[in-house]
This record gives sequence, structure tokens and C-alpha cells, in this order.
Amino acid sequence: MTQATNSNETRVALITGAAAGIGADTARAFAATGITVVGFDVDDEQGRRTFAEIGAPHAYRTLDVRDSMQWKAAVAAVVADFGRLDIVYLNAGVMTRPKGNPLLDDALEWLTPQGYRKVMGVNLDGVVFGVIAALTAPTVSQIIITASGAAVLPLAMDPYYTASKYAVLGLGLSLHEALDKRGIRLDVICPGAIGTSMAAPDIVAMVKQESPAFVADCVVKLISMKERGPIWLAFTEKQGLRRYDVPGVPGMSGALDVTEKAP
Repeated sequence: MTQATNSNETRVALITGAAAGIGADTARAFAATGITVVGFDVDDEQGRRTFAEIGAPHAYRTLDVRDSMQWKAAVAAVVADFGRLDIVYLNAGVMTRPKGNPLLDDALEWLTPQGYRKVMGVNLDGVVFGVIAALTAPTVSQIIITASGAAVLPLAMDPYYTASKYAVLGLGLSLHEALDKRGIRLDVICPGAIGTSMAAPDIVAMVKQESPAFVADCVVKLISMKERGPIWLAFTEKQGLRRYDVPGVPGMSGALDVTEKAP
């Protein structure tokens, strides 16, 4: 069970993929609410610029989310330097699809083992290792994960990316009850088309992109709302943040019930 948070203490949040896009806008939004933010990324040049703009006491640091040992050290350093860690936002992500390829190209032409390892390393391993590391922080009370609309609507233009986000959604659905028993809230947010550097120019030209600030606003809502997910859709500003209830599988009701053996 996590320790109770003293309401007089400033909360501390860790954000990955914080150099730009959704992560940077969420860092700004958290800072505006009085939360101290420690942002992590591998784009050090952009990350330092972003956090120089946000200003102290907020800080930028380097983290390769694919490395479990770096994760362990990162969380330990935040706790040591700031005295606590309350919110962990696992936001870092990459796509596989080559930028500039036609939207209706044959994805089988560019699916490679290297591309698979890259997208799974960042999008899935980075989340798994982040959750494990977060559990070592005694005051952590909420973990938020960026999945994708591709986790509920398969994205044929990037099969590996879709697979990674389906896995993240499944991880969230599987873990949220166990985390809740430890006093840790888990939320998985699935943005739609968002205008970040991940979006290839051809996609931007054909699909309306929402602002990263929209997703940041949704994340801010998740740290104060009482309604439980754990899965949330953030497709358009007009629709706003919506809870997603995963459809049931016909015929599976009761099929996985566990019964205890009589003594």
C-alpha cells in the first residue's frame, strides 16, 4: 500500500517523452497546477530547451525507456532529489512506418525485425519497465499510460505500432485491479490523430490533427477526477475525454471463473 500523500506537500510527477509534443504540453500543464515535473527523454537538446522554458523547480533528465536499469536509477534519483514521486506518466512512443510512404502502401514491404524491436522496446518495454520502477517509489499514487486510438481501431498503415498499443491496453486492463489494491490508480489514455513530430507529413495532410495540448488537458483531468476507467479515449476536442468500456466476448461469460477447491 502506498503512503498517504500530505495535502500540504507539492506533488511530483515523472513524464517520459517529455521533450516535445504531448509530454512537453503535459509538463507545462502540470506545472501550471503546482505539480513539480521531472521530464525524461532521449532528445536532450529539445528537452533542455523545453524545461528551461518551464523553469525551476522543474527539471529535465535523460532516460532510455528501453533500459530497465536506467528506469530503476531514474525513479530512485527523483525520490532522492525531490523527496517523493506521486504521478508517473508513461508517454514515450515511436512509430515504425517510414515517413513519406504512401498511406495505402504495402506494409509488408518495410516490416523488419529491427523496426519491430524498436517500436516494442519503446512502446511496450518502456511501459512495463516504467510500471515496475514506479512501484519502488513509496508515495506513488497514480500511473498514466499513453496508448493510442490504434489500440481499439487497428491502424493498417503501421501494424507493429498497432500491436504495441494493443499490448499496452491489455497490460492496463490486466494490472489496474492489482495496482488499485496497492492504492495506485492506473489510467490508459488513447489519443486519436494528434499533431506531433510522430505524425508523418502525408498523414497530417489527409487526417485532421488535434493539438497535443488537448491530450495534456485530458491527462490533467485524470489526476483529479473520481470516475474510474481504466481506459479512456481522447479522439477529438469536440468529443472530449471519454471512458472506454471494452466489449465483452460472446460466450466467454463465466468461462474464466476461478473456483477454490474444497479442503
